[in-house]
Amino acid sequence: MCRPDDQASSAILVHQSCFQQRLLQRYGDSVCLLDATYKTTLYDLPMFMMCVLTNCGYVVVGEFVTADEQSPSIIAGLKALQQHTPDWKPQFVMADFSEAQITAVETVFPGQ
Repeated sequence: MCRPDDQASSAILVHQSCFQQRLLQRYGDSVCLLDATYKTTLYDLPMFMMCVLTNCGYVVVGEFVTADEQSPSIIAGLKALQQHTPDWKPQFVMADFSEAQITAVETVFPGQ
């Protein structure tokens, strides 16, 4: 049974190909960009993309779709990406001027 106030029941879809994982390992140690799309589909599901600067420009190295735009959902998405690349510790993460995104980044990457 799912209750509306149950934070743990939020849905999340995370995708990262092997190629994206290699790019994150190679280029993700300096500056990463957390980019989000809002209300661009019929279903109003936010999609977050983690990007890194490669020798060919910015490239998406992982993406996740959440049920909402709240910090716990964003944290879950970032941690899922981090699970597949445990050594990933960027020096800087750029994000939108969003309290939820900033809180999520500071939680997953403390001191960055």
